[in-house]
Amino acid sequence: MRLKLRSLLTVLSVGFIASCSPVGFLNTITPSSSFSLAKNIPYGELERQKLDIYEAKDEKAGAPVIVFIHGGSWKDGSKDIYKFLGEGLSREGYNVVVPNYRLYPETKFPGFVEDAALAVSYAARRYPDRSISLVGHSAGGHMVTLLGTAPKYLKAAGVDMCTRVSSIIGLAPPTGAYPLTDEPFITIFPQRFSGKDAPLNNVNGPSPAMFLMNGGKDDTVGPKNSEDLAAAIIARGGKAVYKFYPKLTHTDPVKVMSKYFDGDSSLKADMLSFIEAQGRSKTRFCQ
Repeated sequence: MRLKLRSLLTVLSVGFIASCSPVGFLNTITPSSSFSLAKNIPYGELERQKLDIYEAKDEKAGAPVIVFIHGGSWKDGSKDIYKFLGEGLSREGYNVVVPNYRLYPETKFPGFVEDAALAVSYAARRYPDRSISLVGHSAGGHMVTLLGTAPKYLKAAGVDMCTRVSSIIGLAPPTGAYPLTDEPFITIFPQRFSGKDAPLNNVNGPSPAMFLMNGGKDDTVGPKNSEDLAAAIIARGGKAVYKFYPKLTHTDPVKVMSKYFDGDSSLKADMLSFIEAQGRSKTRFCQ
């Protein structure tokens, strides 16, 4: 049985997130014993403004709440495929909030960023005694790093970033290191990452500590995005850690959050160590 499972996981790894079926299989074999699941909780009035919460049954005392913003090029993706991630993080003792947000063509920038801020606001109200760690992959990485560098979005949603957000994790985030030149991205972002739509163009004030990463086999988002953002934050006097993982593809950063793949990379352990250290270090988190 163990050999059969390992073989199936090898096949799954090859096609991970390339189609719905590999993720569906991974979620099917992912147990539910580590969490209690609350699904489709409204955080706004619109159809896509709903979130799921994976509440850890063996909760780590005082641990930050993780809000995970999924990727999908700002036009695809769903919270519903991330059971494997919710389980992989809740079994480590973290409560995990996974929202949907409006996608193109229903909205364009900054609509999805405003939705992410509203989801963070819901998490802040639900867990008033916990700090929050924002984790985002790909397009979600763009959103969480923008929330951290442009605090007006969280402020508009009623969140004091510096007292509530203890860390920000960008997993292969597009940050504005390269201009946008192709559709639909130039319609989604009319300024084409040349203005305040890019995190790199907002590094002018205090922000929570950031952990930024890229994979060496990522042919979707180049490492210059994280490298340049980390360098800009450090030059401003803030805290940013950049790590490069030579063997990871663009989708691997979320894959290795699963209990079945977290031995393939140190990323999950590195990320959680960073979240834990920042969440317990102080009561005001901006630098």
